[in-house]
Amino acid sequence: MQNHNEFEMFFHVGLGRAASTFLQNRVFPQLEGIHYIHRDRYRSFPKAINKYHHAKYLVSREAALRINSRLREFSKYRRDGKVILVLRRHDQWLASHYRRYVKNGGGYPFDKFVDLDANRPALWGRHNIQFMKMIKMVEDQFEGPPLVLFQEELSLNLERFVSRLTEFTGTTCDFTKIRSNRVHSSYSSTRLKVVRRVSTSLFPPLPSSNPNPNLHRIHRRLHLILCHMILTLARLVPTSFIDDKPLIPLEELARIRDETAEDWSSCLAFAAKHNPTPDQPIVTN
Repeated sequence: MQNHNEFEMFFHVGLGRAASTFLQNRVFPQLEGIHYIHRDRYRSFPKAINKYHHAKYLVSREAALRINSRLREFSKYRRDGKVILVLRRHDQWLASHYRRYVKNGGGYPFDKFVDLDANRPALWGRHNIQFMKMIKMVEDQFEGPPLVLFQEELSLNLERFVSRLTEFTGTTCDFTKIRSNRVHSSYSSTRLKVVRRVSTSLFPPLPSSNPNPNLHRIHRRLHLILCHMILTLARLVPTSFIDDKPLIPLEELARIRDETAEDWSSCLAFAAKHNPTPDQPIVTN
């Protein structure tokens, strides 16, 4: 068993829909000089660490709405751990979350899924889409500032993105080993509109959780299988049967972008100040 002062600890707190799967499957395994504990072994990462004697460890797990509890969990283990956050511009991030929500049987329209006006929104509202608030959570619970990276830069310049990561973690990486093709393909808005329409009759808009974890997993798996069947059958629905309204209204995305512009600018400024490679300008669009 290693003492905590014998190794460095890095935590990637993925926000979901911000390249987390790509990083977990394509990038983190290629980092040399650090032992990456895959997200599938996340729950037992302290036991895994006790089995090895590496100088550095990296744990990755998505958080999204549960980011505060995830940070508390990690900081309880190692307050001197170093946190990696990958952000994505608010409007595109929430649009991607919504598409997955609909794919998985959610029936809310977009303006109910992201409600900027409600004091107590059903899912996403003003209080939980502020990235600087998330950064402040890290600063409050850990001894140092997080590394803040951006999905947009990963898409535009993978090598530069990874170089920021390797500089922060003190590792190396052979960029040629990273496959850059997409991890998940997107479903068309037409098919998703069919799923949304059917889901309103079959499922509650917010999924429930069974207190028994085994029953919860079984119920969740059956639910996703049924959703996949609906997606498959949606290809057979004539387009003339589907309304021509957009799945996500552009004016809603424009409002989110306008009302989060200051938060986004603050995140860019924070990264420019704290990232370990200030000589490389941050480009996100």
